[in-house]
Amino acid sequence: MKKILIIIIVFMMTVSITGCKKTAVTAKFTEDLKWDEEKGHYVNEEKATLSIWIDNEDYGDKLVELWHEIYPEVELTYEKTDINENVTKLKLDGPAGLGADVFYMPHNAVVDAREAGILFQLPERDQEQFMAIMQESSYKVTMYEGHMYAVPDSVENIALAYNKQVLAALPALPTVLSTDAANLLEQIEKEEIYLEELFAGVADWGNTYKGTGVLIPYLEDRFYTAEVEGEAGSEDKHTILAWQLYDSYHNYPLLTRDGYRIFGEDNNDPARFDMISKEVASSIKAVTGDWYGNKEESKLFPGLATIQDMVWDQGPSRFQKGQVAITITGPWVMSDIKSNWKTWEEEGRFGITKDTDISDIYGVKILPKFSNDQNPITFSGVRVTGLNIYTDYPNASMNLLRFLASEEVMKASYEILGRIPAVKNSDHIPGLNADAISQGFLSQAAYSHPMPVIQEGNYMWDPLRDIWTNIFDEAMSIEEAQKKAQDDYERILQDSGKQIKE
Repeated sequence: MKKILIIIIVFMMTVSITGCKKTAVTAKFTEDLKWDEEKGHYVNEEKATLSIWIDNEDYGDKLVELWHEIYPEVELTYEKTDINENVTKLKLDGPAGLGADVFYMPHNAVVDAREAGILFQLPERDQEQFMAIMQESSYKVTMYEGHMYAVPDSVENIALAYNKQVLAALPALPTVLSTDAANLLEQIEKEEIYLEELFAGVADWGNTYKGTGVLIPYLEDRFYTAEVEGEAGSEDKHTILAWQLYDSYHNYPLLTRDGYRIFGEDNNDPARFDMISKEVASSIKAVTGDWYGNKEESKLFPGLATIQDMVWDQGPSRFQKGQVAITITGPWVMSDIKSNWKTWEEEGRFGITKDTDISDIYGVKILPKFSNDQNPITFSGVRVTGLNIYTDYPNASMNLLRFLASEEVMKASYEILGRIPAVKNSDHIPGLNADAISQGFLSQAAYSHPMPVIQEGNYMWDPLRDIWTNIFDEAMSIEEAQKKAQDDYERILQDSGKQIKE
């Protein structure tokens, strides 16, 4: 009797759960696809409805609009998510039939998604098409054993972003380089200052506008006083230079001064984390100098209680508002600036008129060279789209994947998000080739290498980040912080069941 009762309960639970999700949750493969040669696309399933995970609502609205112009019979909805978490989310939701049909992710998540069995391997027809229109460097990171598992969307890397109005008001900083720059703006744009000199000079000013002793234009537009008691206003603190210190992606270039490369020259040797190498030690010593210090003695970030406070809101977000003069960031920083531009023009903020271009106020250049004449090396990333192998509508989903690589969508990605399409030929993206800001980010790409695509790359981020946390927050010596980062990486590997092979 007890066994019968258990069986009935399990059956009822199964029926109940099934009623809350998609039906027929089964992995779909290439044999499920039906190609219409005459129409040049796959045959959408009857009554197909699709969902996509994205990270920007304006972009999502535009995607839905463009999609329904081509496929009005297939409903498309979007959900705003963190694309860096989409693979983790899909590993849980996909098998349950709750995941999006198509989703965005960074290229270094492809290996995790593929090994988890949640990515649809693209058919040869589509692989050939994508390889024909996309940059080779962008699609190679999506491949495994000759097969493509995701479609490149945009390429990105960080660079030096700056406010021209502010830098034009600041005096040139001391440098050993020959320069006739009249101000810091000319010094940056002529590449007549080393990165260490920039850090030292900003530190001498206390990293505040007040410390420079000069009048900063439109100061009243940059800062505000809290109107409600208990709310914090903005302040002139860490305003000349601020970036995401609590983030290994943005700090990685500072480790590369003397030749360090994560996982070796080809970024694929998990035994070459090498955080205790002499190259890492000398790089950190050079870029920290006597100005970086720890929270008790830092001249560059005085009063910063913990490096964990210097995240997006304190760096790039304040740069977007005109409060921070220089930051280290990627093309995504321009999206909010673009969306606010019309309002700023109407309000006359920062002296903006209908004739003012974004590049009149904001600029982007490659990161300044180190004092040994070496360029900082940044990670390059590729934003890609993948197809959930558990979709109920593989044909419609493949059409969506192809649609996301179309010229119309690439235009929307550039115009709304400021992202740089991964296509070989950008002539069809209006304004991109003449866009000084996008070209500034592209100039740093020559001194970038892809984020590692090996599985161990998923375990590197916290140790890479915390080497700086331990120096600043915990006042560790460089050598102590190096050792702890190396130990942490090896521990994470062991906890995940992996071993370092020498």
